[in-house]
Amino acid sequence: MYTFSLTRCLQLRRHPNLLNQHRKIFSRTGVWPVFGSELDSHCPQVELMQDDVLTNNVRKEVDAYWKEKYSSVAKDSTSSVDNVHGQGKKYVLAMFPYPSGKLHMGHVRVYTTSDALARFYRHRGHQVVHPMGWDAFGLPAENAALEHGVQPQLWTYTNITQMKAQLLELGCSLDWHREFATCHPEYYRWTQYIFLKLFHAGLAYQDQALVNWDPVDQTVLADEQVDEAGRSWRSGAAVETRFLTQWFLKITRFSKSLYEGLSNPSLENWRDIPKIQRHWIGECNGYRVEMLLRRRDNRDTKQLLQLVTQPLVRLWMPQLELIHGISFIGVRPGHKLDSNESKAQLRGHYRVLDVMAECPLSHRYIPIIVSDKLPCHDEAEYHVGIPCISEHDKNIARTCEFDTPNVLNGDTIINSGDLDGLSIEEARLEVQKRLQASDAGGYQTSARLRDWAISRQRYWGTPIPIIHCSQCGAVPVPAEELPVTLPDITTFKGKGASPLKQATDWLNCKCPRCGSAAERETDTMDTFVDSSWYFLRFLDPNNSSLPFTPEAQAALMPVNVYIGGKEHAVLHLLYARFMQHFLASEGLVDTHEPFTRLVMLGQVKSDSYRVKTTGAYLAPHQVNFSVSPPVARDSGEALEIISEKMSKSKKNGVDPQELLEEYGTDTTRLLMLADVAPASERIWSSDTFPGNLKWQHRLWLTVGEFIHARQSQQGCSGDSSLSSEEEKSHRQQLYEVRNWCIFNVTRKLNHSHSPSAAIKFMQTLTATLRNMPVKMIMTKEYEEALQTQIIMLSPLIPYFASELWSGFCSVATSTSTKKDRGLLEQAWPEVDEHYSLPLFYKIPDKDVQLVKVPRKVLERLTNEEAFELISKEEEFQQYLVGRTVTDTQLTIIKGLNGYVRFSFKIHDKVAVQEQRKKLRAEKKKEKKLKQMKRAERKKETM
Repeated sequence: MYTFSLTRCLQLRRHPNLLNQHRKIFSRTGVWPVFGSELDSHCPQVELMQDDVLTNNVRKEVDAYWKEKYSSVAKDSTSSVDNVHGQGKKYVLAMFPYPSGKLHMGHVRVYTTSDALARFYRHRGHQVVHPMGWDAFGLPAENAALEHGVQPQLWTYTNITQMKAQLLELGCSLDWHREFATCHPEYYRWTQYIFLKLFHAGLAYQDQALVNWDPVDQTVLADEQVDEAGRSWRSGAAVETRFLTQWFLKITRFSKSLYEGLSNPSLENWRDIPKIQRHWIGECNGYRVEMLLRRRDNRDTKQLLQLVTQPLVRLWMPQLELIHGISFIGVRPGHKLDSNESKAQLRGHYRVLDVMAECPLSHRYIPIIVSDKLPCHDEAEYHVGIPCISEHDKNIARTCEFDTPNVLNGDTIINSGDLDGLSIEEARLEVQKRLQASDAGGYQTSARLRDWAISRQRYWGTPIPIIHCSQCGAVPVPAEELPVTLPDITTFKGKGASPLKQATDWLNCKCPRCGSAAERETDTMDTFVDSSWYFLRFLDPNNSSLPFTPEAQAALMPVNVYIGGKEHAVLHLLYARFMQHFLASEGLVDTHEPFTRLVMLGQVKSDSYRVKTTGAYLAPHQVNFSVSPPVARDSGEALEIISEKMSKSKKNGVDPQELLEEYGTDTTRLLMLADVAPASERIWSSDTFPGNLKWQHRLWLTVGEFIHARQSQQGCSGDSSLSSEEEKSHRQQLYEVRNWCIFNVTRKLNHSHSPSAAIKFMQTLTATLRNMPVKMIMTKEYEEALQTQIIMLSPLIPYFASELWSGFCSVATSTSTKKDRGLLEQAWPEVDEHYSLPLFYKIPDKDVQLVKVPRKVLERLTNEEAFELISKEEEFQQYLVGRTVTDTQLTIIKGLNGYVRFSFKIHDKVAVQEQRKKLRAEKKKEKKLKQMKRAERKKETM
């Protein structure tokens, strides 16, 4: 593009230090590095020097300058209830991290993605909420106390300090004024407050249960925390089962709501998450029935007493209307009721226990049997024996000499008291109503889902705000006495029992109800309880009177974009949805679903090297790569090379700090965001670096050349051979590519939330700019295209883009360039009014169709005008044969597209049948043509 003297080339080759003299960046000197433009010339003598134009030192100098500049005007969102204006709010939330001490590459992927989206929405004029906090309770802190004598509080807060510094170094524009840690009493006070809400609503209860036990961490695990191989999600140990008294949250109460909520049209881009959650919840095709357990008094065989240690059985019944027809309840061997306490009588293949269930409606006693020959539903805990609808149940009842009540005559209920004469549906609704009124179930649920076990036998967790009194039972701590804070414990004796039992001054207390001596609950809550509502606290983090105000949640919920790992699709998302549904049922929040859009990121993986004979993992420096395939460096043994999730144990981790130290902040961000779609697994490899580094280099050169040409007016006399027609063509090309790029980058960030796809479109714009003749640099079209390029870079690499913007503005002359504002204050580019945008519409059994409409026309369209436009399309006209449009609904997304939905009515069935027949023939023809083409391609490759 530019002339560059051979003398100057040779001078630089002999004295490369001259090049380094110009390494100071523009923002410090007011002069763009001189050789940035010259080195892009066609002079072969300096071809080898081009990689030195944008060195890593320059990259880091740019980062350092702009970090320092922006630190004084930190880009905290100032969103509040009174400050939601303009384009409206955008709540962008990345799943907050556990403070382990150092960021890993998975963190880098999550937080650079969320930051890119938050910055994008700020440019779009939205009031952005982009908070950060710490999921700070958990076993690692307690294990550190056991192994190293470090107090959990000190270990946790030290790690938070370190990780916060790394997030700042990563350039994340977070709302630090909203920051909190879940281990702080001012946070877990409100976790306890919500627990008490659940308790008073009858949704938190204590029960003996067969639980999952982690023998390494020696604590209870929820079902969701056990993988398919039966191992703990955290320690990896083979999980055991034990009977323990636990606290549960009645998530089953919201089974149907949670299941149906997955079809809520407000949920966008959830991909396969609804399928995963539906599978976990199970189809809600039955009802919960809760019955008290009674045991016979040995002194009086006719007297039944309540069984205190196991007060309830919780049944799943598909046919609730037949509750008076239950003859017996069955459990499998090894069930919690099948214990030494429950003596049994053998009748045939069945053991009849000396405990019975009390029907909550009729109060009759129902026997309980143990057998491995019951026709149990695979996923139900109990078998409900109803002889009038099951021959198998009838035979069991006769063998055990139980009553066999017949409560069904065709579709009419009989022998059921005041339910007699009701239809099946009428009786079902009546039983459901009565059970709900007596707090004995009656709600729809699945056989699969179990209530959420939240008890953990550890110190470093939210204390459960319950006091155990020998007179009053489990008594909730009064709300005004919250928080129940953790006592200071200086020694941790070991695992298996809660260390809180050691803190006798804390443990022993008075019953708030009767004043008797009592003890505090020593189990703490599962950390998933802490994270089940944290997104609400971010809205009002300093409120000392409520967990959040009604105004804050009404203005800022739901979360618009939620970013995190797909591995949390069941664990965290289900619990967060449950908590939101509960709070909505209490009238505390306005929306049932907490998250609108999910961006579930694939794992970051890298190659691991495992010795085939021993299974031992080797670090890369222990591998000999000079042979193929690589072998162990010391022994020469064969290796198994697998791409696996980065971990210390597999010695395949990459430390983000090393990347930051070598390449700087923005380049590290770019290397993470580019190339791979968010939902895809990222196989980390330095092989992907060169393409992105070269693009960054070309951007640097482009701005340098722009400055050089504008300052020297070189473009005014250059390219004299460029005809007016050629110039017009180039202007049109710049116009088209700029608008095309704006449209696609905006769409990818706003709808797909895919920075990698956006980058590909930006690279096309860069290529177009670099292929322009020198004379075009002086044009308004070139300046507008370069301006667009730099602003669109800002969300991804804000410091580097800020340096480009600073240099660009020094010579920009177009009135469209707002030089009085910094880059971060620039409005996001929009397509021009005359640029055509797609108006989409759908014909049944056809792919989505579109017509192109100039933006200024599209954004003023009425329903009638949209219908008129689409009616001109031949395929639409063909579809209308025999049909009449009854309704037209038009949705316009400003600056992007429109979508039209039609409702039809058939008025000529014969014509419609003919049209369908023709459509089937066309499809068959298309399919055959595709098959022929595939066969031809296959033949060519043979």
